[in-house]
Amino acid sequence: MATERGSANDGAMRTTIEAAFTAQVDELTSSPPFRRLESGEASAKEYDRFIANLIRTHARSPQLVAFLYALAPPDAREDVLHNLLEELGIEDESGEPHPEMLKDLAASAGLYGVLPELERLATEDLRAIASQPLLYATLKEVGLAALCEVVAFEYMLSRVASRIEAALETHRGLPPQALRWFHHHSEVDIAHAEQGLRHIDDYVRYYGLAEAEAQGIIELTLQENVFVRRYFAQVSPTTPSAT
Repeated sequence: MATERGSANDGAMRTTIEAAFTAQVDELTSSPPFRRLESGEASAKEYDRFIANLIRTHARSPQLVAFLYALAPPDAREDVLHNLLEELGIEDESGEPHPEMLKDLAASAGLYGVLPELERLATEDLRAIASQPLLYATLKEVGLAALCEVVAFEYMLSRVASRIEAALETHRGLPPQALRWFHHHSEVDIAHAEQGLRHIDDYVRYYGLAEAEAQGIIELTLQENVFVRRYFAQVSPTTPSAT
């Protein structure tokens, strides 16, 4: 049974989660590969690998948000639906699905030829998530882990997307039109991140998760830096081997 909205521990839990997100963002922006990208010291291959991994990471974002909508508590449902419709371009000022913005990024970066492979890998990532044995006993724990990771990316992009946009424009020579995915997320994810922190509290209460259990799931989800892992550690079509 869902617990009452606004328990005494909500503030402490939010503070802990936000501190964990901040630490992960700081770790990303201080990491050697990110500093190379931002300073212009990275090679063209490094920029292309980063772009390819970012496209792979976010190419299926609407499906992930749809999963969160399916599990969203009543208090969060409207916000998550709006987020989903934005991803699909239905309730977005641009009127363009966000994956289409990533296709333009790929084309401008000279990666359009490997885009089908990136999209295939993104689909395989989703299939692997659904096919692997669950780490947790029920879907409610899986949903909390997924929600935590999605909100972490919204939190990070609200603070870092504009820096990535500037780096790719300055050092990779990409035009503003190709970088509108970053510009868009630097703006809309400010609200999404704030909502997301509240939604984690809503989720924990609605599904009756004990605070210690919820904290354990969140810590496990964030034990490895999710941004560095997704953006820099993946093997993409521009990296033929893992070495």
